[in-house]
This record gives sequence, C-alpha cells and structure tokens, in this order.
Amino acid sequence: MRPRFLGSTLLAILVYALLPEAWAANSRLLMAWDIGVVCYLALAWIMAAHSSTAKMQQRAAEEDETAVVFLILTLAAAVASLAAIAVELYGLHDTDNEQVFRLAIAGVTILCSWFFVHTIYAIHYAHEYYGDRGERQGLAFPHKDKPDYWDFLYFSFNLGAAGQTSDVAIVSKRMRRLALAHTILAFLFNTTILALAVNVGAGQL
Repeated sequence: MRPRFLGSTLLAILVYALLPEAWAANSRLLMAWDIGVVCYLALAWIMAAHSSTAKMQQRAAEEDETAVVFLILTLAAAVASLAAIAVELYGLHDTDNEQVFRLAIAGVTILCSWFFVHTIYAIHYAHEYYGDRGERQGLAFPHKDKPDYWDFLYFSFNLGAAGQTSDVAIVSKRMRRLALAHTILAFLFNTTILALAVNVGAGQL
C-alpha cells in the first residue's frame, strides 16, 4: 500500500506544478488531489483483484506497526479536502464565468474523497483481520471461504453509505472500535457533503 500511496502523492505534486498558474491555487490543489486519488484507487483495486489471502496476510504483517498512523494521516488528508471544497465553493454566485468549472471540480473531489476514505478503511479492515498471522480476524462473513479484499470493500462501503451491513457481524473489540470510528467519520463526511450541497443550492436561488 505504501508504494502505491507514495506514487500517487508524487503524481499529485507533479500535476499541481504543471497546471496553469492562471487557475486559483485552491482549484489546482483540488485537481491535483483528484488525480492523485484516482491513481491510488486504480492501483488499490488492481491490487485487490490480484491478491490471494496468503498475500493479504503477508502484507498485514509487514504494515501492522504503522497501520494506525498511516490511517490517521490519510483520513486527515481526505477531511482536509472537504475544507478545500468549502473554499472552492465560497462566493460561487459572484463569479458566474467560473461557476460551472468550480462546481465540477468540487463535485469530482467529493466523489473521489468519498471513495478514497472507504477504500482506505477497507484495506485497513483486511489487514486488521489478517493480523497476528491470520488469527486476529474480528469479522464474521456468511461464507466459509477466507475473505478477500472485495469482501472488505463490500463491508466498508456498506458501512460508509448505510451505517450497517445485513450479513457481516463484528465479533471483536478491536474491529468494533475501528468500525465505530469509521461510522462516525462517514456520518460527518456525508453530513458535510449535504450541508455544502444545500449551501450551494441556496446560493443559486
């Protein structure tokens, strides 16, 4: 996960440097963030498609010590993107010529950040599950096969969108605390998006 994140970050920095200087700094920042996130998501999903459960267990062991720190840093970056979106939308009705452009950037950033948050959590759930040589677990899936990344993506995106899943049970304290933090963050994220949408809509009246 770390090389993918590093590569995506370097791409975002390069994109920011190459974007036209005539653009506002905030717009350039959001565009660079979006491209970096899309790159990371593509690499993460490719990894998910080609990883066996043995590889997942190995990756969990390699990243266990720094997993929580990395999770906090990446989620902080995602939350910061919401603040940048608010800046992008501020005074939108006063600049009609740039309205469509700024709305498009804000919309794409919201979508990218939402997918990013829940993908990061899905990977963290997977590595938490396969920690301690696969003995840690903490989630009970309805099938007998060992869960792969797609199972954890399913769990994470359901939790992020609906606050629950109907067929996956949380059976450990560690996983329950992780899911609690995820649910709170998802609620705040979704509420902020709704508030921004209402604010933009009201500004257009």
